[in-house]
Formats: sequence, structure tokens, C-alpha cells
Amino acid sequence: MKLAIGNIVFTKVKSEYDEEWYDWLSSELSIPFLNNSKLQIRLDFNDQELDEFKSELEKTLNNTLALDKDDREYLKEHLFAYYRDFVLDVGEECLEDMPAQENEDDIFEFVHISSLSISRSSITEEFFCQFTGGCDWEIEHGISISFKDGKNLAKVGGCGHINNSDAYADKSMDKYIYYGNIVKTYAAE
Repeated sequence: MKLAIGNIVFTKVKSEYDEEWYDWLSSELSIPFLNNSKLQIRLDFNDQELDEFKSELEKTLNNTLALDKDDREYLKEHLFAYYRDFVLDVGEECLEDMPAQENEDDIFEFVHISSLSISRSSITEEFFCQFTGGCDWEIEHGISISFKDGKNLAKVGGCGHINNSDAYADKSMDKYIYYGNIVKTYAAE
């Protein structure tokens, strides 16, 4: 079964994680935000939701594919906050796969995005794109980078929730982009 949202065709396939579930996946697409690296996009919605939210999904997808190097530049301070929080919490001696970083300049080199999905917040009911993968400083929890409506940076942190509202069941937590044990960064106002 196939479904077109905007100019992107998604195919319904059995989930690789749950035999009783299906995923909606695109073919591999060049993602400008990732210097045109290719990824499939997964839609985290059931069939009924896909029909109900088609216009919101199209808007989020279009915005996601418009993210670029300027968005990566803005992201660096938040990635560096995640890195600093980890180092302050556990120490630089725990950095196995990367040298210690003094500033945010090269932090994106230690991020390895491997998936992209479009989801909806269970708390705010807003739509997000979420890039996930690994990062060299936090091997266990990896990296998650979310953009509300596919355009406004919403959350940076370990893999998991798409926004801080969902992570903490508290809408006021969305004032943070990175919310760590020691370091926190805030959303632009």
C-alpha cells in the first residue's frame, strides 16, 4: 500500500521492531539538513491519523526538507550543551570515541544521524520531525534532535521523547531545548 503526502510517496511495510505493527516509510531522500545524506522518513501515525492529519504532515515534511546549514549552525550551541552536561556529570575520561571539545565549532562531527521520523506530541498535539542516531560522547543514549512543525528547534538530548513536554508531562518544559542535569539551554523567544 502506498500513500503520497506532498511530493513524497510512503510505503506501508511491516515494522522491523514489532511483527504486529506497520511503518510508513519513504524511499531514501537527500536531506539538506544533513548535507544531503540520504535517509528514509518514517511516519509515526496509524492509517486513520494519516488521513486526518494529512495537511499538517505535508507542512511538517516540507519544512523538514527546507532545514539547512543555518539550522545546523544554530543547533551547535545546544549540541555542545548536551556534550558539556555529559562531561560535567561523568568526566572527560569517559570520552572513548572523541577528543575533548573546548567549544561548539566541531561538535556536529561527533553526531551520526541514522533516522528521521515525523510524529505528534501526546501532550501538546503539535507535529515534529525528529532526527535520531548516535553521538560519540553519549554512546548509551545517543542523540535526538526535534523541530516543531519541522522548522523550529524544539529539543536536543538523548533518544526518546520528541519534546520536553512529553518527556516531563509538563507543557512548561518546552521553554528548554536542552534540559540536562547541570546544563540547560532555552528556546528562542
